Amino acid sequence: MIVTNEARCRDCYRCLRACPVKAIRISASEETGALYARVIDELCVKDARCVLICPQKAKKVTSSLAEVRHSIKNGNFMVASVAPSFVVGLPLADPGHMPALLRRLGFKKVQETSLGAALVARQHGRMGFDKALISSACPVVVNLVERHYPEALPYLAPIVSPMIAHGRYLKESYPGCKTVFIGPCAAKKDEALVNGISDAIDYVLGFDELWEWVQEENIDCSGLAADEFDGPKPGLARLFPIDGGMLKTVGVSKQADERFTTVSGLQNCIDFIKHLASGGIILPGLVELLACPGGCINGPQMMGRDEGLFNRRRKVIEYQKSQCRSEGDDVATITDINEKLLQRSFVNRQVVFPVPSEAEIKEILERSGKFKPEDELNCGACGFDTCRDKAIAVYQGNAELEMCIPYMRKRAESMSNRVLGAMPNAVVILDNELVIQETNPAASNLFNCSIREIVGQKLEQFIKVDSFREVLKTGKMINQTNNYDQLGKIVREIIFQLEKERSIVGILVDITEEKRRHEQYELVKGQTISRAQEVIAKQMTVAQEIAGLLGETTAETKVLLTKLIKLMQEDPF
Repeated sequence: MIVTNEARCRDCYRCLRACPVKAIRISASEETGALYARVIDELCVKDARCVLICPQKAKKVTSSLAEVRHSIKNGNFMVASVAPSFVVGLPLADPGHMPALLRRLGFKKVQETSLGAALVARQHGRMGFDKALISSACPVVVNLVERHYPEALPYLAPIVSPMIAHGRYLKESYPGCKTVFIGPCAAKKDEALVNGISDAIDYVLGFDELWEWVQEENIDCSGLAADEFDGPKPGLARLFPIDGGMLKTVGVSKQADERFTTVSGLQNCIDFIKHLASGGIILPGLVELLACPGGCINGPQMMGRDEGLFNRRRKVIEYQKSQCRSEGDDVATITDINEKLLQRSFVNRQVVFPVPSEAEIKEILERSGKFKPEDELNCGACGFDTCRDKAIAVYQGNAELEMCIPYMRKRAESMSNRVLGAMPNAVVILDNELVIQETNPAASNLFNCSIREIVGQKLEQFIKVDSFREVLKTGKMINQTNNYDQLGKIVREIIFQLEKERSIVGILVDITEEKRRHEQYELVKGQTISRAQEVIAKQMTVAQEIAGLLGETTAETKVLLTKLIKLMQEDPF
């Protein structure tokens, strides 16, 4: 239901950090080797928060918009079930524009899903509250219990959600129709396909998908005449999308009784269910659990999310009040619906992954540089709460060792240290006071001191620092040769500044032996030239005596010897 664009994913692990049930698998791309995140469908509770929170927009909820438009084009009798959060889910100036807009798009009938909510609330009231019940209206909560806390299944109210109740009502009212639920909840797409209740809704559209459709059709909503929804009036059930709305509809919210409570926000729901499953003391009553903080008015497929939650809640309440003043409540008139259509059962869909042994966890931790308990920082940067949780995920194939940011940083630093240590030339890194912060073994050999004796000392204790001060002052690189008299060395200095760190780096190349070889070469070259010049002088003397006999030979000898002199005078260094 939620897909990932691998090209956009930047392995930031934000989705994993945001997912309370860790239904995210980090894998390496076979083509590039880069890490990317994808949803583990069998663990996902379909809250789609990972879609909202992804900074790269790499995740999206699959869309049914094309199928809906195709069905309308083919002439099917299309009926819309509109979630009560539409009041704040779309940028409409008047709530009456919603039914008018849907009819303009081709829907034959347009009803409020609140009607199904009213039927569900009435069914809860008929069941009574002699035992603890968790409302099953939120599909994310149902997924949470079925997939992660099946021990809490007996507490789920065996009643369908408002969407399913309304869908079945529509199917009975308009035989042969195609039903389309339109709302803020991505999990409804999954719920519509669940075995046993998949007969109610044919398609699910998010408010964002509907608005995309409106934009493509270039419909000016402000020019539409306000219209009314079809069917019975749902009354108080229009409050279902706000936290506490169900309890008000059922009629127990005014009772000062701790048996009736509302919990919103997925993590809060998890905490409650954990408490319930562990045998915590829970009094009989009804608990309204809503995965989205504040209720369905904070769903992932809402438009206008910039508007504050308080304002959204206020608008829903004001709309419900205005409608009830003008129309009343028709739910009591619906007496012919079969109660079996409001019932459902739940199944244990928990997937149990293999659990590593303690030795296997330790081995994985050691592979990421964690040899002792104090090495386990539990920083959460990888998305998991603890290093052990991440190690277990690695064992299960849901995570990679490279996800550990402290480990990768240490590994990168270790690589740079190995490069520094292997360099044949001395390297010194100094602060702006020319105190040695870091060095390498080659510097130890140059200064005839151990690294421990060098680090922390001022450089001037070992060599002249005039060049280093010049670089610190001007910021310009220096590349020159210098005599280190105190060390008996001749050194080529390459000195430059790291501006951001306000540090100085010196690469010191010992060229003493090279210089000596060059001097020896110069000595040999000078002696050779001197000898050649002596030979020329003697040859010229002989040439004067026997010039008539050996003139040509002498001239050739002079040319050859002159070439030899020039050759020896050339400096190859």
